[in-house]
Amino acid sequence: MSSAAHDLQAAIVAALRADTDLVALLGGEDRILDRVPPDRALPCVVIGRTAAQDWSTDDRTGEEHLVTIRGWSRATGRTEVLAVAERVTAALVALAGVSGDTRIVSCLPVSTDHGYEPADRAWRATIRLRALTEPAA
Repeated sequence: MSSAAHDLQAAIVAALRADTDLVALLGGEDRILDRVPPDRALPCVVIGRTAAQDWSTDDRTGEEHLVTIRGWSRATGRTEVLAVAERVTAALVALAGVSGDTRIVSCLPVSTDHGYEPADRAWRATIRLRALTEPAA
């Protein structure tokens, strides 16, 4: 994992944990994860697949990151998972500033989808984000 990817993930986790409405909806900040353990209680938020590619200009280096975040719920309808997706997006849409050695230039939602996953017996919302980073110094 590149330093920028590591710094971006740390900033994402910090922003999600700082959103008190999201933490209350989930039942605690320990439900913000980077994988779903088999026995984890839902609802939860999971940082999933990420991809990075060069976003350099003539005079600055940079990376474009595509980040997938999933919200999970075992509620009987989609209301809870939609609320989780809304809070995740609100917490991250304004993510900017310095994290570690990386400046987060922007973080914007690209797409959101949701649906019931019969194999998991749970509702899932998938939020895809595009973040641009550059070295802080």
